[in-house]
Amino acid sequence: MKYFEAFSDALRTEDRPRKTILFADIVDSAKLKERTAEVNWLPTIGKFLDIATGAVQREGGQVVKYLGDGVLAVFDDSGSANAIRSGIALQEELRRLQQETTLIQNCQCTVGIATGKVVEYNTPSGAIDVIGSTVDLAARLSTSAAPNAVWIDVNTFHAADMTKIGSEIGRALDRPTNEYHLAGEVGLKGFGQRVSYYEIIWAQSQFGARNETVRESIQVSAGPRAGPGEPAGSGPGPVHARHGGQLEHRERAGLRPVRARGVLRRPEVPRRGTAGPGQGRQRPVPADRAAARRRPAVGRRAGPGGVADEGRVAQGVRRPGFRFRGRAGPAGQHAATVRAPR
Repeated sequence: MKYFEAFSDALRTEDRPRKTILFADIVDSAKLKERTAEVNWLPTIGKFLDIATGAVQREGGQVVKYLGDGVLAVFDDSGSANAIRSGIALQEELRRLQQETTLIQNCQCTVGIATGKVVEYNTPSGAIDVIGSTVDLAARLSTSAAPNAVWIDVNTFHAADMTKIGSEIGRALDRPTNEYHLAGEVGLKGFGQRVSYYEIIWAQSQFGARNETVRESIQVSAGPRAGPGEPAGSGPGPVHARHGGQLEHRERAGLRPVRARGVLRRPEVPRRGTAGPGQGRQRPVPADRAAARRRPAVGRRAGPGGVADEGRVAQGVRRPGFRFRGRAGPAGQHAATVRAPR
């Protein structure tokens, strides 16, 4: 039997079972192979596949296939919560091994989970495989999430009993059940409309989206908003709008915020000398431009003979676009400093 015949047989079967699909993949595996020797990355990938397989099987799932350094697993529709717990267990085991042992190093993965109807078929080798948009969605969620993140789609969120979701760190922090997830929205390759998702908060905080996902497709809003399937005004608020703390991390590092679809704007500060009440208004000045105006003066003091040290400015000569500040030097000479043009 060939694949054409296998898919033709699938077409003749109208049964489209509803399944929960889990896709787990190592982040930047190509760089891992390039940076390290085979003696290092081969055992690392092998250990990852073993951990993922064990996490899936303990929760009643079935690994359908291995895609290089990725794992595709299937759970029954009633096993959505099991799939989420499986993803959490995979991330926790990876973190523990890298902190406590040297069996696996520099290995991070992402997990995407989606629930919906799939096409099941028998491969030419006799194995059972699945294909369809639900499988594609799980893979896209995995590739869009930041390292260590677990993302699920809306169908999985509503199908799972979220009261059964927990993690080691969450239990240590006595985290309430409703704080194990954050809602978001993202544009995914191959999907015409933006996709709503939930990130599972299994660690101390959310991990968010990958940098390129933030730049290209995440819509940032300044106020509270409702999550998928929630009434207006019931969303998690400004923290949800930050989408995984990506903007917070950039702000702490002193970087400018990421612009996403023109929604996020630069912070603004009042212009120096802003008119007071009754004196009219002036437009605010962007923070980076205001900072540029406070930069120290550029240039050298004039030396003997009234000529600047670098020979650029002579005493009493005002070049266009430059301002002079100075004070009287020896023998009445005027010591000038040059300020860069605005």
